[in-house]
Amino acid sequence: MSFSVGILYSCQTLLHLVKERAIKSDQFEASFRRIEVADSQLVLDLAQRCNWIRVTDRGELAVTERGETILQSGQHVICLREQLADVVSVDSPPWARRISLGRFEAQKAMPVSAEQCFRDGLLFEGIDRETIDWWDNVAQRVRSKRSSAMLRIGRVAERLSLHYEEMRTGAPPIWQAVESNVSGYDVLSIIGAAAPERLKIEVKGTTMRLREATFYLTRNEWDTALNSRSYDFHLWVLQEKPRVFIVPGTKLTPFVPTDGKSGRWESAQLFFRDFSEFEESLPDGVLQQYAESAEQSGIRRPAN
Repeated sequence: MSFSVGILYSCQTLLHLVKERAIKSDQFEASFRRIEVADSQLVLDLAQRCNWIRVTDRGELAVTERGETILQSGQHVICLREQLADVVSVDSPPWARRISLGRFEAQKAMPVSAEQCFRDGLLFEGIDRETIDWWDNVAQRVRSKRSSAMLRIGRVAERLSLHYEEMRTGAPPIWQAVESNVSGYDVLSIIGAAAPERLKIEVKGTTMRLREATFYLTRNEWDTALNSRSYDFHLWVLQEKPRVFIVPGTKLTPFVPTDGKSGRWESAQLFFRDFSEFEESLPDGVLQQYAESAEQSGIRRPAN
């Protein structure tokens, strides 16, 4: 993901250019170079990723409905704000998650090139309705996309636990999370092939690196763990090669908060790295399942 003020303004020029006359996609670079100094390929890639431009069946560039909306914005500032909203939504830069914490917090995390775009869009100043609405709307987009991504990651992790448990016990486990999300666990398995006692499993997944990865433990999950004879946590770190930490429920006790005289905790953030001693080796079947599930789900798998 790469964008700057120059690239965004060049995208505006591109939209006007394509609106005025038909341009073959294979002739775009030569046509565009005559009027702009920005990297033509970066400009075209961003315009297509953000759905401002499309290629027709005849191989010509055409302005999309979203592109038309940007063109009709009129003022450069309004146009730039529309573009920034799309870029943040489509590319999900790492600093975007801080938008929900407030614009000052987001600004601190931005690279210089992104910060300049926001400055040109006058987004760091003023409390007028249009400016505040922009921040609120973009924050909602970021939360929605992040929630969707976390759900996909969680489902991949749950599938891995299902596969792992079936290979370990020889019996297919129950995917409880699909039936109910208030049970306090995600998978119902058994202790082992020779021990059919039920084993409840709560699954957590992350694509972050181990040193920074965290997960949230809910009060319902913890109460269920305390009231169950057998309860494990499967903590999956989903990178180029997946890793799993299988942690008995009682081992979380030192990391779980306690209630105060007039307060009761409902959710706690814990670190994956605190449970690295519980790492288990993964059979080839689980590794193959991961390769298929990750690709189908479109989750990002950063290299170690």
